[in-house]
Amino acid sequence: MKCPKCKLENLKEININGVKIDWCERCGGLWFDKNELKITRDHRDRDLSWLDFDLWEDKNKLMISGKSIDCPRDGQPLFKIKYGSTDVMVDICLTCHGVWLDRNELNKIITGLREKINSETIPEYINDLGKEIAELLAHPDHADVELRHIVIIMKLLEYRFLARHPRIAEMISGLPD
Repeated sequence: MKCPKCKLENLKEININGVKIDWCERCGGLWFDKNELKITRDHRDRDLSWLDFDLWEDKNKLMISGKSIDCPRDGQPLFKIKYGSTDVMVDICLTCHGVWLDRNELNKIITGLREKINSETIPEYINDLGKEIAELLAHPDHADVELRHIVIIMKLLEYRFLARHPRIAEMISGLPD
């Protein structure tokens, strides 16, 4: 496969967080086949795994890439879209659902998502918890994943609550085991 940016360099297979992806040695770009970006992101930081969103869901948010960039898998044009709540614009293929990230964009995505979960308020975490419970009820066949997401959100909610109310945290820490 040729790099969609350089167009000359062959992509090399590398292992990032247990996932084999394609990398351009020249420009540092990364090609993720379908679902590989989510898996890589979740392996990098398990607390991010509950942040689910579909890059291909809202076609109205898609923008054509300024410079013609074609999918290294199927040759179709790649479209730009903002990655979730981050400011990172990624290139996606509507056909194979692959994602191209330029150099350092994976780190920017992880940082942006961490900032999101670290800045959420208690009501936002409670809302997120409600959504995950609804997901569990709607998809009981994915109970293991949804329960893991619920535990992560509850842990984050606990941290936020105790940080917001240090006196309560102090009282709890003084309780006997």
